[in-house]
Amino acid sequence: MRRMQFYLYTSFVICYILSLFVTYDGLILIQGLIGVGAFAISIFGSNRIYQIIGIIFLIIATLLFFIYELSYDEIATFFTSMGLLLSLLYIIPFINHYMIVGGYDQSLFETLQKNAPNLGKLYVKSYLTSYVLTLFIFISTIPLIYNLIKDKTSNFNKNITEQFATRAILRPFAAANTWSPIEVYIALVVAYTGSSYLILLPVLFAFSVSMLLLDTSLGYFKYRKIKLPTPSKQSQSTTNYKHLGSLGLFLVLFIVVAASLHFVTGLDFFDAIILVIVPYTMTWALITQKLQTFIRYNQKVWGDHLWTMQNFMMLLIPIGVFNEVISRTPIFDQMMDSFAWLEQSPVLLFIFIQLSSMVLAFFGFHPLVTLSLQGLFVTPFLDSINPLSISVVMIISVIANDMTGTFNIPITMLNQYFKRNPYQLTLWNIGYALTFGAAGVLIAWLLL
Repeated sequence: MRRMQFYLYTSFVICYILSLFVTYDGLILIQGLIGVGAFAISIFGSNRIYQIIGIIFLIIATLLFFIYELSYDEIATFFTSMGLLLSLLYIIPFINHYMIVGGYDQSLFETLQKNAPNLGKLYVKSYLTSYVLTLFIFISTIPLIYNLIKDKTSNFNKNITEQFATRAILRPFAAANTWSPIEVYIALVVAYTGSSYLILLPVLFAFSVSMLLLDTSLGYFKYRKIKLPTPSKQSQSTTNYKHLGSLGLFLVLFIVVAASLHFVTGLDFFDAIILVIVPYTMTWALITQKLQTFIRYNQKVWGDHLWTMQNFMMLLIPIGVFNEVISRTPIFDQMMDSFAWLEQSPVLLFIFIQLSSMVLAFFGFHPLVTLSLQGLFVTPFLDSINPLSISVVMIISVIANDMTGTFNIPITMLNQYFKRNPYQLTLWNIGYALTFGAAGVLIAWLLL
């Protein structure tokens, strides 16, 4: 089963990459057939929630296809429409794996353990470390930071530890992902709105840094009076600033190389990202003399990655089919007539996007499903309202759910340690999330 998944998923990605350079209907047909096979094999073993959502979307799309008598000639295209996102999800782990093999996660982790006399300073250090690690090892940041916070706050009330960890992990996780070049939600929004990531980047980065400064300041003053016990034995290790500096260089050069390919070839930025990730990480592994270790580590963990990919194949292929089918029927146009007035009130549209994203997350909607529905909803407004503004609101709104989405992966992962009602974690961050979203609405309004 795993071998067949590897062949199908890899072939699907290869076909997508070839389609960036070759215009050939036969290639689309092949990719579509592979997509059908990838979806079919993903049914077995994927999580129940993904099975339910995927099958529901596929059933609705199938019914609409026959009701509106759409052309059979386009069926293959329906199964390739999420090619960019699935290819990005398939290749992104190379970045995460290089960070682990290079020991960058451990270097950042060690800096967190030093010079934290009170909980306020620990909050700032935890936040900054979570922020940087999120850019590279993404979800793996959560257990790493939590275990250290738990150790540092072991003498405190459990409630203090859990509130502290929730804020110090989930908030920087969201802030970092608002501009991360490997964030799949950004790639999907850019695909829907047609905006340029490189134009969005300075706006999103400025927003991210602003929220970082705001929350680290608030956190420092909130917790600074709570003293931490002085360790009986100080760590003798020293921070390797050269090693950490190379981490920053890694990310900067990664964006520069991808942007250069984007400008030279005319490819979309995230298509350039897909092409760059593997050779870029391999080159860095070679330069740092870790190539063999990097290759072996990828071979070791790739089976686990395929398990994750089957969930995404199960979810995204049917969503892509649904979007393609509904865009060819008059249903959505008829529904949009009742919302046409929002064209004259962009701020209300922005608020609607922000609140709908949060509400749907409360009821367990996957962010990719939310973005899919919002992508269809905002399409009619892109000609009259600045797509950049709409992109900013959609990105910030969906990523705010990293800290408030009751059943989203970050909260679910953190709550496996707490064993609490997940809505409690949402409650601890809801006020900040509303501020986060409101700031996004304000920026979008200023960009009009």
